[in-house]
Amino acid sequence: MKLLDDTIEALSSERPVLTDALIKTKVLLHRIGRKDLVEWVNSELNGYGESAGVPEYRVLRALIKGVVSNGVYTYNDHPLPVLHLDEKMRQRYERIEMRQSISTIEELASKDTNGLSSPIPLEFNGFFNKALSNGYQVQRAWCDIGVGQLGEIKTQVRSRLLDFLLDLSERAGGDPTDEDMKRVGQSPETASMFNHAIFGDNVTILVGNHSSQRVSNTVTRGDFEALSALLKAKKVADEDIDDLRAAIQCDADTPEVARREFGPKVRSWIKRMLSKAVDTSWQIELGIASNFLAEALKAYYG
Repeated sequence: MKLLDDTIEALSSERPVLTDALIKTKVLLHRIGRKDLVEWVNSELNGYGESAGVPEYRVLRALIKGVVSNGVYTYNDHPLPVLHLDEKMRQRYERIEMRQSISTIEELASKDTNGLSSPIPLEFNGFFNKALSNGYQVQRAWCDIGVGQLGEIKTQVRSRLLDFLLDLSERAGGDPTDEDMKRVGQSPETASMFNHAIFGDNVTILVGNHSSQRVSNTVTRGDFEALSALLKAKKVADEDIDDLRAAIQCDADTPEVARREFGPKVRSWIKRMLSKAVDTSWQIELGIASNFLAEALKAYYG
C-alpha cells in the first residue's frame, strides 16, 4: 500500500516533519477501517485538552528558579529550595505537562534557546520564602524546562509511530493491496499492536468510539488482578474470569505463548465469550467484545 510506505519513508527521513507523517497516518487508519485508533493521532496534531490524559513522554521535568534579594544583594536565575513543600505542590511545578500540538513542540524545539520557562504566580512566592535565610525573599519565580526535553518528545512520537507502522507493514506482507490492508487493519490484534507500540506494556485500554460505550483501565503485563478488574468492569461473570485464569495457566508452556500468541485454551475461552456476546448472555456488542478481549489479553501478555 503506497500510503503506508510513504508514511514509513517520511518518518525514516533525516529530518521528518511529524505533522505530515501524523496526517498521513490519520488517512491510513481511516482507509483500513480503524477510525477508533485516531484519537491519539488527533491529540498529537491538535494538542491535548485540559481534561485529556497526557502520555508520560509529554511530562517534562522542571527546575524551579527565581530572583531572590535581601535588599543588598540580588541573585538572578537562582535555584529555589523545594523539599519543604508538600508533594502535591512540588509535583505541580516540577512536572510540566506539554499539551501543545506537535507542530508547536517542533517549533519550540527548533529555537536557538537554552530552554523554556513557565512563570509561577506571585502569590506563591511566600511558600518559597519559608526556606530562605538572611532576609532573602523571592521577587519572581518560574519553572525552567531544558529545551532538550522537547526534542525527546519528538523522538518518542516518531519512534512509537514508526514501530506501529513497521509492525503493520510486516503483518500485511510484501506489496499488500488495499484489500489486504483492510483485512489486516480490521483484525482485533491491530488495536493491540497499536496500543503496545504507542503506550508500551502498561496499556490504557480504550474500547469503542465516540458513538459506543467506552471502558478504560490499566493492565500491566502479567498482572491478572488488573485484568480481572477490567473484565469485571465490562460485566464478565466471575466464573468466566476463573475459567480464563485456568486457561492462562494451562497455556503457560505452550509454543504459541512462546511465540507471543494466544494459547489454545485462551483462544477457546475467547470463542466462548464471543458466543455469549452473540446470544446476549454477555451484555456487550459483538464488535466491541472482540476488540476488548483482544486488547485486554494482549496487554496482559505484553
